[in-house]
Amino acid sequence: MSGSKTDHARDNFLWNMTGSALYALATILLVRLTRGAAGTGAGADFNIAFKTGQILLTVGYFEIRPFQVTDVKGEYGFQDYLSFRILTCAAMAAGGFLFPWLTGESGERFFLFVLLCLYKLADGAADVFEGEFQKNGRMDLAGKSVAFRTVLSVSSYALALTVTGNVLLSVGVMVLAAAGGVALFDVALIGTYAELSVCFDRNRLKKLAASTVLLFVGSILCLYIFNASSYAVDQVYQGGDAVSADIRYVYACLFMPTSVIYLACGFVFKPVLTNLAALFVEGEYRSFAAMVGKLLLLTGVFTAVCLAGGALMGLPVLSVVYGYDLGGYLTELEILILGGGFNAGSLILYYAMTVMRRQKDILVCYGIVTAATLLVSTEAVRRWGLMGAAVSYCGLMALQAAVFAVAVICRYGKAKRSVL
Repeated sequence: MSGSKTDHARDNFLWNMTGSALYALATILLVRLTRGAAGTGAGADFNIAFKTGQILLTVGYFEIRPFQVTDVKGEYGFQDYLSFRILTCAAMAAGGFLFPWLTGESGERFFLFVLLCLYKLADGAADVFEGEFQKNGRMDLAGKSVAFRTVLSVSSYALALTVTGNVLLSVGVMVLAAAGGVALFDVALIGTYAELSVCFDRNRLKKLAASTVLLFVGSILCLYIFNASSYAVDQVYQGGDAVSADIRYVYACLFMPTSVIYLACGFVFKPVLTNLAALFVEGEYRSFAAMVGKLLLLTGVFTAVCLAGGALMGLPVLSVVYGYDLGGYLTELEILILGGGFNAGSLILYYAMTVMRRQKDILVCYGIVTAATLLVSTEAVRRWGLMGAAVSYCGLMALQAAVFAVAVICRYGKAKRSVL
């Protein structure tokens, strides 16, 4: 029995790592393929539209999964989570048309925004199934789901782009492939762990919404903070000239490594999230704090490794991956990597507060950082260009980590005192 559990734990870690890595690499590959087929400007447009789809995905997620996988008392059933996810994904789809219309996008760029939102909609649909797999100790299935869907959709995009040379048509093919991935994997397997049914019980859905709405609002603010520097660069350098397009593309390339630390953090953290919740619910506060501390230490060590790797070979590797000479931007790259480390640390602290069910405190923390973001991001890019974008990102991530650290320490101390 113990050997089986050990093997299962290994599979959970390996497939979570594989799925997350492929998910991260997909963004790089999609942007690279688009630039190769349609030019630097198209690559930059694809990147910002993809980021917008990721932001709108927060509507589909509604930050339910952290609540779902830490629902160790079984307050809600899978049919509740699935029913609520159907509603949030419908709202996300509507937002996919509304957002680019409100922001004045037009022509092919408008439809690119819409289609990439629909592509990310598949992630929103799959996530509720993956959450149920994880809750039942099958993080490996969640990782396999991400891997299968990612390989299927990106391969379809690459094939369609090679055959047609049309970005919009190829994105449409990718949308269909992603939807097919959800049906072929997640829907097909969920019956082993939960009944595939829906129940739009108004009272239960309202209660679930009330439990997670503050986390949802916080997740939107979080993604805005994370992407604010990219949007500022897109706004300041929106000119149609080649220089502006190159600057936007360069920042997209330099910004990519910030996600690596975030994902590496997820490799270790996501599989233990349910266990972390169990420790807190059972009053094992010392063990809870020790686990959070170990995760933060691991994040710090990995950030240091990434900084060293970035200094030694970051720019040559990124130049090869993106097909663009990034020489001369080492300082900006290192600052962005450091910011990625602060972001990963704040993610761990955010999940610790989610386990403690401190939704209001989470929203306050994100509100503080959002106010700072509104004040500095665009102005920093206007004054200092890409260096201003990198410094503003890193500074805001450091502020976010500090605010969450203070909140976690205060609430953890209060929880301990309540049992004395």
